[in-house]
Amino acid sequence: MYKILRIICCVICALILAACVFLFVYLGTFWGLISLLCAAIFFALTLLFKGLQEDYDKKHPHNDPAEPTVTTMTETPEDNENTDDKTE
Repeated sequence: MYKILRIICCVICALILAACVFLFVYLGTFWGLISLLCAAIFFALTLLFKGLQEDYDKKHPHNDPAEPTVTTMTETPEDNENTDDKTE
């Protein structure tokens, strides 16, 4: 859920920053600064949701089927007693 909110806030921030140029030119400095403040708020929300997502992932690990799993094989004493490969 946090990932979706993070993406939404990031897109809104980018749209506000794109509109900010036109607001500075056509409406003046005051409205341009207001839009910069709104973009900064949405950027801060993006960072907040990123931190919350990382905390959630630490507390609730999930197995991603796309990630390979590594299994280690343990050696037994019988494996070390291979007589065919002895060199002197």
